[in-house]
Amino acid sequence: MNAAIREARATGADVLVTPYDDPIGKDAVIQFPGGVNTQLYWHTASPSFAALQTIPENRVYVSADRAEAFVRSFLAFAHGRIVSDEAHAPGVEIGRPNDNYRRIRIESKFGKLTVSVTDGHLPYPYGRELTGYEVADLSTTLEKAKAAGVEVLVPPYKTNERDAVLVQFPGGYIAEIHSTPKK
Repeated sequence: MNAAIREARATGADVLVTPYDDPIGKDAVIQFPGGVNTQLYWHTASPSFAALQTIPENRVYVSADRAEAFVRSFLAFAHGRIVSDEAHAPGVEIGRPNDNYRRIRIESKFGKLTVSVTDGHLPYPYGRELTGYEVADLSTTLEKAKAAGVEVLVPPYKTNERDAVLVQFPGGYIAEIHSTPKK
């Protein structure tokens, strides 16, 4: 944890919450340039659940003014790589079907990250979903979710990269669920 904090600071991140003990390890909260907060954790007790079938995608929204600083800092900290940097991504992904926006996809040992570079004018619920979950079959998953009380906030839509829907779980948690077309 101490090494992670030192590296975060060296890459331009701020430490908002210094390391503290929790029941299964240590936690801290850092903030990358652009205002993106990240919880760091170090577990001293091993998790007791099966491995995930797909890697969840963290989703962050940053301004054009701070996008480069955020990406530079995050890549240096996470030792990640840019998978794609689409200057004219379809605006339907952020609730603005008549517009385009910049979308950067990053992968690292911390997982997948989608960076949406916007002007901040986002219709509800965009900007409130912080995670995207890839599933094998979107329609089957969506039917199971609805049966469990999940509300569809944005009906399914298609882009060249994925079929997606935004949902809200009981309790208010908002997420994207998507599937990628078979190539």
